[in-house]
Amino acid sequence: MRTSDFYAFMRERELIRLRKEEGLDWPWTDDKILQTYKFTNVNREHDRTTRWMREHWTEPNKDRPLAEQLFNCAFFRYFGTIEFAEAAGWQVAFDNPVVCKQVIDLAANRLKEKRRVFTGAYVITNQGISAPKQEVVCNLFLSPLWNAAPNLVELAQVSKSWEVVASELMKLQGFGGSGFMAKEVLQDAIHTPVLEGALDQNTWCPIGPGARRGLNRVYEYDIKGKRPFKQLLKELLALFGQRSFHWPSNYLELDLHMIQFQLCEFDKYERVRLGQGRPRSKYKHENLNSVP
Repeated sequence: MRTSDFYAFMRERELIRLRKEEGLDWPWTDDKILQTYKFTNVNREHDRTTRWMREHWTEPNKDRPLAEQLFNCAFFRYFGTIEFAEAAGWQVAFDNPVVCKQVIDLAANRLKEKRRVFTGAYVITNQGISAPKQEVVCNLFLSPLWNAAPNLVELAQVSKSWEVVASELMKLQGFGGSGFMAKEVLQDAIHTPVLEGALDQNTWCPIGPGARRGLNRVYEYDIKGKRPFKQLLKELLALFGQRSFHWPSNYLELDLHMIQFQLCEFDKYERVRLGQGRPRSKYKHENLNSVP
């Protein structure tokens, strides 16, 4: 089992953030893979896009209706870029066909002009539907969520459980499968009054496809091996339970989602190290013309 390797990767990634924040010169690591490619912070809350989302999206709207807040967490993550969020703005009437079409047209025009719409951090799929991605996202994924959001919020307020809410959210098109998008949305909702103080943040977590591959690497299974979710969760919890032996007490406090999140990053790292592939994006340091 490669528990030590996994936590060593996490420690080095966190040290990069700390060295950068201290104002030290780049590179902040001797690891050539971490120098070359983009890897998310150990805590997603430290990533630039998420920081912007908290400051400019969810926090200024924390007094808006809860269903609206939940919907806008999904709206932001389904496009995933600061640029498109700024252009489209916070949504208050997505059940209005005119509003929905305006968002679709905005996305189409920006794509035509080669301006950012969708994130490159993860794959936004139209699930094989032969329509432009923005139409699929708005008409088939987000519009049904707008209608379902009041019931989801009520469930969140009563249950105080993101497992319960995720199970219901995953019944909607665009949020099922591995539960990746449900996880992304509800991880944001935990930082809003919708799901703040969820009681099961460190006992349950959706496990995305990248994290599943990461678990396979840590547990030294076949990289393509598949196991039932209950077994994956058991393995994730066991790995989380080893944090006191591998994670310095003076570093940020880990939660279960951070472990899940970093398993995906560990998989990306190992793909490069083993010559099995490369991440989607290289890290471009602002003072460099190119990255070695």
